[in-house]
Amino acid sequence: MKRRRRQYKKIFAIAGIIVFVAFFVIFAIIRTSNARFATTTTSETKLDVALYALSEDNDLNILLDTLVPRDEPYVYNFSVYNTDGTNVTDAAMVYDLKIIATTNIPLEYKLCMNKTEAQCKVVNPSDADGDININEIARDADGMFLRTMTTTRQEFGFEQEEENDYVLLVYFPSRYDSSDYQDLVESIQINVDSKQKLESDG
Repeated sequence: MKRRRRQYKKIFAIAGIIVFVAFFVIFAIIRTSNARFATTTTSETKLDVALYALSEDNDLNILLDTLVPRDEPYVYNFSVYNTDGTNVTDAAMVYDLKIIATTNIPLEYKLCMNKTEAQCKVVNPSDADGDININEIARDADGMFLRTMTTTRQEFGFEQEEENDYVLLVYFPSRYDSSDYQDLVESIQINVDSKQKLESDG
């Protein structure tokens, strides 16, 4: 009987230790998650991605789920190459760059090609959108309003590796610091549509 009581006490003691440890593990996870969330929502999201004109998959999807209104723009960098990641194209090619964004949040966009971040941030009323040629909002087949931004068609040669570097500035002005936009998420898709250059392309 005494032996059985000692066994029960031992079991309860072990169970108590397990519950105690589990409590602190959960507490630590919650603290870490909250700290990470706070850091993410207040820090600038960095993106530096390569898109290859010869690749079949030329879509880049960006989920803007941690934006907060502020005076400084969020900065995203990406590059387009005339390769598939290894081999250079064996013929001259052209590509069209398209950016499609949802319109849940009143964001403003500026895209610059082959400019530094500092150069792109220079405010010029006559060049407010940078290298964005067309910037329009329309309703799609599902009734969702989407913003479509396109640039002037670009050309690549084939004798050596070439690239165009882009800086995308996303502005979420501080005047929209309202609870109305607190839980909203924005998404962007960047698409590169490339093909071999034809005589009709000029």
